[in-house]
Amino acid sequence: MSAEPVPLTGDEHAELLFLRAENALLRTERDILVKAAGWFAADAGVLDRRTEPEPR
Repeated sequence: MSAEPVPLTGDEHAELLFLRAENALLRTERDILVKAAGWFAADAGVLDRRTEPEPR
């Protein structure tokens, strides 16, 4: 007993295309920000501190 999929209306199809494009853009922006954050962390030496912190 499986239901047949209901075809999308023109407005629903347009919204689906818009949301897919927006999702692709957001993924691209996220990837850029992750790389930038990693670059800034490496530049600041944050990623090199894998040993015990120095006593104060």
